Amino acid sequence: MQIQIKRLYPEVPMPEYKTAGAVAFDIAVPKGGVIQPSETKFFPTGLVIKVPNGYVLLVAPRSSNAKKQIRMGNGIGLIDQDYCGPTDELKLALHNFGTEPYTVEDGERIAQAMIVPILKGEFVETENLGAPDRGSFGTTG
Repeated sequence: MQIQIKRLYPEVPMPEYKTAGAVAFDIAVPKGGVIQPSETKFFPTGLVIKVPNGYVLLVAPRSSNAKKQIRMGNGIGLIDQDYCGPTDELKLALHNFGTEPYTVEDGERIAQAMIVPILKGEFVETENLGAPDRGSFGTTG
C-alpha cells in the first residue's frame, strides 16, 4: 500500500518502519523544544499524510516516552481520511508528567503511527438489545 505524504520542510525525515516486523512507523519532530513539568506543548511534524480511503491513521506514543516522563496529551490520535489539505500538518501534543523540564531534541522520534482498516456501522435505534444487564465497573471481578 502506498501512503501519500507531503513534507512541509525539506529536512523532515520520511517516516519509516525501523524493523521488518514493525507494525508502526516512527514520527519525528523537526524542531524540538523544552516542556516544563505539568506543561503540554504542541510540536509540528512537518508532515501531511493522506490516509487511504477505508483506513485510519492511529498515532500513539513511543514506548520510550514513559522513561522520559512525557506522554501524548491526548493519549492517542486518530487521523481521518479527509485530514490531508495543503496545511493539515500532523502535530503532536506532548505532556511532561515529570518533575524536571524535558528537552525534545530536533529530529527526536516521539510518536509512532499505524494505518488500520476501519468499518463503519449503521446505527439503528431499538428498545431491547437482547442482553441482560451486566452491572457496572468491576462486575467481572
